[in-house]
Amino acid sequence: MVWGADEASQKVRDDVQRAQQRAERYPALQSAIDDVRSRAVSVRRDVSVEVDAAGVLRDLTIGESALDRGGSRLAAEIVELMRKATRQAHAATLAATTEIMGEDDPIVKTIAADLAARETGEEQGRSGGMR
Repeated sequence: MVWGADEASQKVRDDVQRAQQRAERYPALQSAIDDVRSRAVSVRRDVSVEVDAAGVLRDLTIGESALDRGGSRLAAEIVELMRKATRQAHAATLAATTEIMGEDDPIVKTIAADLAARETGEEQGRSGGMR
């Protein structure tokens, strides 16, 4: 495609405007991501975990009755609850990012691809992305 000076100039102006609009949305996106919390609770309701958008443990509650299950079973249950809460937090992060940035924004596509890779276990050996 051959562009004239006017077309090229307009494309640059359009690109700059899109970049400015994206930059204006970043504070809202950061705030939304900072606010993401997901909680998972055991079937017996005596263990609960809360994670942030990245899956970092922010709260852990272990009731006395949970201790009767023994260390190994309790540890496995906590790990599974963290996985569940993390999946939910990642989904909430993607939803917030999509809402704020728009479905076609490259950051949405990157986060969606990263989450899909995590679900299929293909993230092993990758660098960067959500943890």
